[in-house]
Amino acid sequence: MERIEIYTSKKKSFLLLIISIVFVLIGVWLLLESNKLSNLKAINPIYVHILGFITSVLFFGIGVYISVKRLLKSELALTIDPIGLNINPKKSLTDFIKWEEILGFEEIKINSVKIVVIRVKNPESWLKKETNTIRKKLMQFNIYSYNSPFNISSSGLDINSNKLNEKLNSYFEKYKN
Repeated sequence: MERIEIYTSKKKSFLLLIISIVFVLIGVWLLLESNKLSNLKAINPIYVHILGFITSVLFFGIGVYISVKRLLKSELALTIDPIGLNINPKKSLTDFIKWEEILGFEEIKINSVKIVVIRVKNPESWLKKETNTIRKKLMQFNIYSYNSPFNISSSGLDINSNKLNEKLNSYFEKYKN
């Protein structure tokens, strides 16, 4: 078996772009129409401004940025090879997991989104290796919730959940020793 590289999906990025633009427009509309809305519903216009700003600029503006970036150039999101797998090959070296360190894979569903949880030996040791504070907090949450610091969702990838699970398990069975 050779190395498999899985990239972000352009089709899913385009869908994210459309949805984000719609919500940015709604947020801008809330900003522009806050005085009219506050007169109709007896809502303080400051709340409408804050809601419009948060939804349009902060939250969905980031979605527009990420989707445009991924549409222009698909990012390498996952590599699977005979040595192990790397969940975030462009951003983190601590996410390379050798097959010997993996206990197995478990699929869970959260709001109909399938997520593959990677069971590893000594999950806390991975937490100690992480230097990025935000990623460390996410890993702590994952360990607390799923007893593993790592999980993969195929929702943004150019592979469906069943094929991803199949690839991971076939490589694991072949190279775990």
